[in-house]
Amino acid sequence: MYVRLAQMREGEHGVVVDVQGGHRARQRLLGMGIAPGTKIVVIKSGNPGPYIVGIGNTRLAVGSGIAERIIVRREL
Repeated sequence: MYVRLAQMREGEHGVVVDVQGGHRARQRLLGMGIAPGTKIVVIKSGNPGPYIVGIGNTRLAVGSGIAERIIVRREL
């Protein structure tokens, strides 16, 4: 099932399918390591505050606006 990162709950795992938005937003996310095919886990959902996601051994903070642009395939 494809969802936006902003719709995922803490502890959920997934694989990034698409990064939407303009060129700058896409380039910024790709530079952070958030690219199609990347496995992620939601460590903290963004209510309140940013989403904290894990990519391998790296932890990233992503604002809710950006989290809406990241399309993820949930892994069950």
